[in-house]
Amino acid sequence: MPVLAQQTEIRQYKLSGIVTDASGERLEGAFVVFSPGGKGVLANKQGRFSIKLEKGTYEVVCQYVGMAPLKETIVLDGGNKEVVLMLGERSVSLKQVEITTNSIIDINSVRMGSSYMDQKLLTRMPTLLGEPDVVRAVSALPGVVNAGEGTSGFFVRGGSADQNLILMDGAPLFNSTHLFGFFSVYNPDILKSFTLHRSGISATYGGRISSILDVSLRDGNNEKMRYEAGITPVTAKVSMDGPLSEKVTMLLAFRGAYPDYLLKLFPSENIKNSSGYFYDGNVKLKCTINKNNSLSFSGYHSADGFKFPYDTTYSWTNTLGTLQWNHLFSNNFTSTATLVKSIYKNTVEGIATGEEFQLNSGIDLTQLRLNFGYFGKESHQIDFGGEASLYSIQPGDLVPHGTSSFNRRTLNEDRGYELSSFINDEVKLNDRLSVSVGLRYTHYTKVGPADIYMYSEGEPRSIKSIVDTLHVSSGGVVQSYQGLEPRASLKYSVSENAAVKVGANRTRQYIQLISNTAAITPVDVWKLSNKYIQPQIADQIALGYFYLQPDHVYEYSWEVYYKKLYNQIDYKDGAVLLLNPTLDADLLFGDGYAYGSEWLLKKNQGRLTGWVSMTYSRSFRKIVGETEEETINDGEAYPSNYDKPVNLNVFANYKAWPKWTVSANFTYTTGRPITGADSWYRYYNQIFANYVGRNQSRMPDYHRLDLSFNREPIIKEKAEYTWGISIYNLYGRKNAYSTLYQHYYGAPPGAFKLSVIGAPIPSVNFNAKF
Repeated sequence: MPVLAQQTEIRQYKLSGIVTDASGERLEGAFVVFSPGGKGVLANKQGRFSIKLEKGTYEVVCQYVGMAPLKETIVLDGGNKEVVLMLGERSVSLKQVEITTNSIIDINSVRMGSSYMDQKLLTRMPTLLGEPDVVRAVSALPGVVNAGEGTSGFFVRGGSADQNLILMDGAPLFNSTHLFGFFSVYNPDILKSFTLHRSGISATYGGRISSILDVSLRDGNNEKMRYEAGITPVTAKVSMDGPLSEKVTMLLAFRGAYPDYLLKLFPSENIKNSSGYFYDGNVKLKCTINKNNSLSFSGYHSADGFKFPYDTTYSWTNTLGTLQWNHLFSNNFTSTATLVKSIYKNTVEGIATGEEFQLNSGIDLTQLRLNFGYFGKESHQIDFGGEASLYSIQPGDLVPHGTSSFNRRTLNEDRGYELSSFINDEVKLNDRLSVSVGLRYTHYTKVGPADIYMYSEGEPRSIKSIVDTLHVSSGGVVQSYQGLEPRASLKYSVSENAAVKVGANRTRQYIQLISNTAAITPVDVWKLSNKYIQPQIADQIALGYFYLQPDHVYEYSWEVYYKKLYNQIDYKDGAVLLLNPTLDADLLFGDGYAYGSEWLLKKNQGRLTGWVSMTYSRSFRKIVGETEEETINDGEAYPSNYDKPVNLNVFANYKAWPKWTVSANFTYTTGRPITGADSWYRYYNQIFANYVGRNQSRMPDYHRLDLSFNREPIIKEKAEYTWGISIYNLYGRKNAYSTLYQHYYGAPPGAFKLSVIGAPIPSVNFNAKF
């Protein structure tokens, strides 16, 4: 008993802090490990962490992808403690002929199906016309396939391009490319990093069912004003960033394109007489009010134009704004309030005599998000909050002018709002096992003005089968949907350098792109769920193994997944998508499924770095309607437009000479499915093609090799210069963009492939920082 009386309770103290880079920018997802004990925590979106430890001396190791690891000694001597861990840049050159790159995967995180890439790695990849591109880099990752040559959009694990939520500093983008997909909207000079989430998606994200592409732009530095300028064969760009005061930093960037002189080099008269342009600008302000409050604004505007000779011009704009307030209630409790505005406008103008018109469409999104992070419970990282979104879509307004014989046609505005709330808890159960469990609830309402068409039962929906029309006035409820989205991930550490992860999640999507192409184009129409268009739903399970060598030279990952999709959209033969008031009648609905296996082997250090990414996947749709006209492929499953079974990407970066590196990127994918004609027939002196089965033929396989030579930075007393040479499509592969059929009497249909880029395209880029 006296021995027991002498025992004292072991007391724990709270160690909390923030992780930043050298400029003071906070680093979300930084991993902090404490020894002895081997306990670890992840920093939240504000770069904060908190942990309870016993009194003593600890060695702290902090790691963040793209930054040099930090080791510090911290003493807990009888009270709670607050620290700041500042990470420096990772060394680019370890030896004269040795370089390093950053890990794409993170075995310490419970999250799976996520790939990370920073700006430095992006700029090493071969470019098209000298401009590094986020969307093209994403397509080199496992499970991702590009929509096609010279097109915007990408497919993730059997989903369509509109099923990816693409963000710029938290604001959703509805068209993420310039010049029909040849350039990304992201200015590479001000890019910080991007992360693609394909599975195991946290409950903090919602709105799309395939993936989340979260792109962050860097803040202005807080040391001194810095300037950068660059030029490529098609673009010119300038940027500046630095402090406006002790508490305020700013970043400004502008970029413009001048492709007309290149278009005149093409042999086709149509292309030669075409013209195009784009420009974009970014502004970012950050104000540190005090140690508990900061305010930031990120703004973006872009404009694109393209003119085909004699008949049509296309123009579109993107305008984004994000206002964010970060508040620290205590060392264990943080909050972020975000107000978002995203406006996309598109105009198609007819200029042919007698057919002059303007067709205007667009989408306007207003969004408010509240996110909270709580660290007060040991081994837990709890995130919770809510989101409110208001959508306003103009599907089409045709305005004739000049000598046009057209009549004005304006479709009803498509309006709706979405409310959601979520909670997510990442729990470290022990040194080997961690779990992330989350739940998201969404409620969606479609509101008027709207006309709801009632169709005759037992007949295919069409304008001829309308029996009644119900008009809903402005603000009236048209249709409501709601549902839960459970999310869960588990990580088991097989060793210090290997982990097995499993994830399952349900996602919902209430907005979809109506398009007659596999890629995103300016004339596509966004459409909200209504009485006939139910929300898309996806259930996905995934299993993966992840390995990172102790010295980080090699990393390896392997994931398998299965995805079930509900309420997927396809189209009737001959569907009319533009200015169609009964568009619902031309749409078909069914389910789908996708499965696949993804491998990644990456070398991070040495004279040769790079990776091999290999994916085998399948994606199918099944449309069974009430009538034969509303059924596809006799009710049997058929390949979706996004089914490309084999996808291989090889990227290599070689230190060829002391100041030069050579980079190469090889891409191979199976050709996408098409509906091909096998015969033709004559009807009233008209020739018609006979198409057998939806998506039963394929385009030729796609492959391409790109090469670049990059000069290491030339550092002078007051300036730093970089330049490089790239060759896109080195061996001149004529990859088919589309297939056309021409019919000759007495012969089977002849297929003709259209190639957008069929020759090598060299380019030079030059950047100066001062």
